[in-house]
Amino acid sequence: MTVEMVDHRIDVRMSPRDLINIGIFGALYIVTIGIFNLLEFISPVMTLVTSLASIVAAGVPFMLFLTRVRHAGMVTVFAVIVSGFMLLIGSPPIGFVIGVAAALVAEVLLWLGRYRSRQLSVLAYAVFSTWFVGLFLPMFYARDEFLSSPYMEGMGADYIEDLDTLLSPAVLIAFDLSTLVFGVIGGALGLRLLDKHFRKAGLV
Repeated sequence: MTVEMVDHRIDVRMSPRDLINIGIFGALYIVTIGIFNLLEFISPVMTLVTSLASIVAAGVPFMLFLTRVRHAGMVTVFAVIVSGFMLLIGSPPIGFVIGVAAALVAEVLLWLGRYRSRQLSVLAYAVFSTWFVGLFLPMFYARDEFLSSPYMEGMGADYIEDLDTLLSPAVLIAFDLSTLVFGVIGGALGLRLLDKHFRKAGLV
C-alpha cells in the first residue's frame, strides 16, 4: 500500500513571465478602476457609486490574472503595485496597508484551493476588493485631516462639504461591507465572462 504525500510547501519563486503578467494585469486593473473613478468629480454620491461599479468591472482583468497565478506572492506584488499607485495619486496611506493585508488573505484562499478552485478564486477577489475600504477609512478617526488633504482640496469646497454630510458612520460602514458584496459580484462576472480561459487554465 502506497501513501501519496501532499506537498504543503509555499512556493514564492517568480519567473520573468510571472512578473510580466503582474505588470500587465496590474495596469489593466488600474485603468479599469480609473475609467470609472473619473466620474467621482460629479458628486460625492457618484464617488461611492463609481467605486462599487469599478469593483465589479475590475473583476474581469483580475480574474483573468488569476488564471496565470500558480504560486504565492503574485497577488501580493499585484496589490503593492495597485495600492502604491493609489498612494501616489493621493489616497490615504492606510489604504496601502489594507491593500497588502487584503492581498495576503486572498493569497491564503487561493492556496487553500491549490490555485484551482473557481469558488475560492471569486472569494479571493472579493477579499482583495476590500482595499477600497481604505479610501475613506480616515473619515472615522481623522476626519478633519482627510477633508483638508491636498487631494480633497482639489475637489472644491462644495464637494468637500457635501462629502462630509454624506459620509456618516452608517454610510461608511455600509460602503465598507458593500465592497465585499460587490467583489463577489465582480468575481462571479469575471468568472462567467472568462469561463473558457478558466477551463483552459485548469480551474475547476
